[in-house]
Amino acid sequence: MVESALNAKVHALLLEQIERGTQLGTQVCAYRNGDVIVDTWAGQMGPADPRPVQADTLFNCFSTTKGVAAAALHILADRGLIDYDAPVTKYWPAFGKNGKEKVTVAQAMSHQAGLHAVPHPLTIEFVQDWDAGLRWIEDGVPAYEPGTDTGYHALTYAWVAGGIIQHASGRHIKDVIREDIALPLGIAGQMFVGIPDALDDRLATLMTAAEQGTVEPLPIPPDHDFFKAMPTDSQLDFNDMRVRQSCIPSANGHFTARALARMYAALANGGQTDGVRLVSEVRIPSMYRLMVDTPDRVILGMPIRKGIGFFLGGKMMGVSGAQGPRETSFGHAGAGGSIAFADPEVGLSVAVTINKMLSTLTAEGPTFEICQLIREELGVNE
Repeated sequence: MVESALNAKVHALLLEQIERGTQLGTQVCAYRNGDVIVDTWAGQMGPADPRPVQADTLFNCFSTTKGVAAAALHILADRGLIDYDAPVTKYWPAFGKNGKEKVTVAQAMSHQAGLHAVPHPLTIEFVQDWDAGLRWIEDGVPAYEPGTDTGYHALTYAWVAGGIIQHASGRHIKDVIREDIALPLGIAGQMFVGIPDALDDRLATLMTAAEQGTVEPLPIPPDHDFFKAMPTDSQLDFNDMRVRQSCIPSANGHFTARALARMYAALANGGQTDGVRLVSEVRIPSMYRLMVDTPDRVILGMPIRKGIGFFLGGKMMGVSGAQGPRETSFGHAGAGGSIAFADPEVGLSVAVTINKMLSTLTAEGPTFEICQLIREELGVNE
């Protein structure tokens, strides 16, 4: 654990949040200009698991996983294997069905392909079968003309990103993440999309919103795009080892805050940290390239600044979120409150992992408090 006034303040905030019941178990890690400035953890590993959270506890981070998958794609682009503005069919010919022939990589990665719908019911067997997910995308019919609207690909991003990566590189996305991100950065034991055997003792258990009695019916019709992307009849229990062990690079990455913060530390520091380079410095602007910022038809009309696989910082409707005020900040939040991002203008990366699910898609509430505290103490919240 880092010994500093900032680290002590963040740790005190975690304890306060746990005391008031807004958190159960949490890790926070942050880097500034390649150096660790926050590294702390608190709370317990699950609602029925009183063991204390440790630095190496693995948390399911839901859509925070999307940022790791995006980083993998950008690494391949930096090596000349992917052109953002090329059609997906350049790499994945079978994608080009049902009006998807002209969809570019950048459009697909920024939730503009109209492929947000998942099978109904959404079964464990489906997510266990990687090739079934790819076929679902190949055969998918866009909900609108691609490029004319945006709808969050909550789960299907897994096979959109994974399919592009696999067909462009000849490698499975989980191997790209392990071999090109986790191993070089020394975090291979802390970054998984699909949990291997023998890690049960390190897994945090989620306390779902349903368990807390905080789920309220949404005032939208049953055929709304929200339910097409995130169906109420889903059979997925993200505490179930069958789901944990599946490869779902949109929703079931298991990480430590240390691992996420270290990956983004490189991206906030010109593409490298501690002598390990993930991408060239000239690649970084592509990561915060704005693709769309119009209302999202899946997330209840919420406008979100979306890049190529990442969500971007900056203000929407006059307010900035957990990623902060700068439009060049990029990363991803996850359902319930996890987040990880890079803020390259100030050399900052922050990661927060949690196991008490809150009704949030963009890390509002306690996670926002943590990120705000770090920026304010560093004097970079303007």
